[in-house]
Amino acid sequence: MPDQNALIRAAIGRLLSEKTGVAVISMKESIAELPDITGAALTIETLQDMLLEMAEVRGMMVVLDV
Repeated sequence: MPDQNALIRAAIGRLLSEKTGVAVISMKESIAELPDITGAALTIETLQDMLLEMAEVRGMMVVLDV
């Protein structure tokens, strides 16, 4: 069974794939969507760190509107 971080990363990957072509995404909106997608209870800071890291790799900017 995959660990929780792998499941979270997969969910973030799906979320970012849905936003392909978008140059900037909202941190607030993205973080609000992730717990529903994953069902995981991670801290907001952990989700933010993972989202920022994965968005950067894809060349996307994240608006820090939290």
